[in-house]
Amino acid sequence: MSIRRRWIVWRGEGLNLTHAVSGCPVCCPYRGSLMTGQYPLTHGVYINDVELNPNCNTIARAFKRGGYETAYIGKWHLYGSPDGAYGRRQAYVPHDYQLGFDYWKAFECTHDYNDSHYYFNDDDRLQPWGDYDARAQSKDAAQYIRDHAEAEKPYMMMLSWGPPHFPLHTAPQEYQDRFAHVDIELRPNVPADKQAEAREELRGNYAHIAALDDCLATVLDAIDASGQRDNTIVVFTSDHGDMFGSQGINRKSVPWDESIRVPFLLRWPAGLPRGALPLPMDAPDIMPTLLGLCELEIPATVQGQDYSAVLRGEQALSGDEAALLNLPAAFANVLEHGFKAYRGLRTQRYTYVRNTDGPWLLFDNEADPYQMRNLLGSAEHVDVQSALESRLQHRLAALGDEFLDGQAYLERDGLSHYQEVNRSCHREWQDPWSRC
Repeated sequence: MSIRRRWIVWRGEGLNLTHAVSGCPVCCPYRGSLMTGQYPLTHGVYINDVELNPNCNTIARAFKRGGYETAYIGKWHLYGSPDGAYGRRQAYVPHDYQLGFDYWKAFECTHDYNDSHYYFNDDDRLQPWGDYDARAQSKDAAQYIRDHAEAEKPYMMMLSWGPPHFPLHTAPQEYQDRFAHVDIELRPNVPADKQAEAREELRGNYAHIAALDDCLATVLDAIDASGQRDNTIVVFTSDHGDMFGSQGINRKSVPWDESIRVPFLLRWPAGLPRGALPLPMDAPDIMPTLLGLCELEIPATVQGQDYSAVLRGEQALSGDEAALLNLPAAFANVLEHGFKAYRGLRTQRYTYVRNTDGPWLLFDNEADPYQMRNLLGSAEHVDVQSALESRLQHRLAALGDEFLDGQAYLERDGLSHYQEVNRSCHREWQDPWSRC
């Protein structure tokens, strides 16, 4: 399935949440929220490679209580490495840490997508995928779908691909060849000194995405062939975006749209309308919303919103919906650019962020979709800033988030030895558009 064909499929059959967000846009914190329906400071995984509590109330356990079989295939990244130096990334993940999945075929973390391995349930023998891993994992998911097509119990399966992720030039050669000589168009917010690097990285990124289009086709074809197409909810989303030179920044974890915005596509022909919905849905909202769509009980431990009535078209958007942007402690590339921990809101229209020094960013994303004009201090936007600040404080108070200095959380939780929180600033970020 080509990129064009995949989008035709989703535009014709699915619901596109055009403003979906990864509020803490980095691998492990997002995954913790996906599993628990909680925000990072609650589930405790607010930097990479922190162990998620194996006794937490997970989405798998909630679906199992509702009578579902559960499966997980692919990248895991929730067992953590308490040594703070990636010591468990190759390790077998014990059964209790598989968080309630019946069928668990996964690996903690690898970026070698062409020589990738997995562990299966309670078997501690390392086994190879034997192919570009996303392709092999998708075939395994398709087989699971075929095996459960006539099963008495329904199933909830998660398929977690590693790519697209650095190293970017590792997609199968046939996909790399497609972009080798393509003129890559950049977003206008990529400064001149970042453009050559951005184009080269995007070639690799697009090659992985094209490969994943075919992987998605494998899964969708299996669903269609199973006879359960109309009665299967398919969700396609991601744990974060990537800056690719926008704002002069590489990678993720920062509150600009290239980092926080993610695809969120749903297909359920028998139960959901088609079209686009500007809902700023965040990772903690996924668990309660899916449980709501399946008419299952939502655990009291969940902090996210159940948007199932909105998705069904039974409840209109109020316009006040907002995703909470939060990075409780600075680490990795955030430190390298000299950024600090932050909190903020992404509404349908605005992005408002403050760090531990005070208000930091304010963008009108309708008037300025590439976020090149920071409106903080603008006389015309005093009321907007005040209203967003009030909403943010109300949101933090409701969550019991004191917005302490990140180091305080790290010391409290015994995480200050982690390598990624001890990086130094390589080049302090300067707004490339401040004089424009």
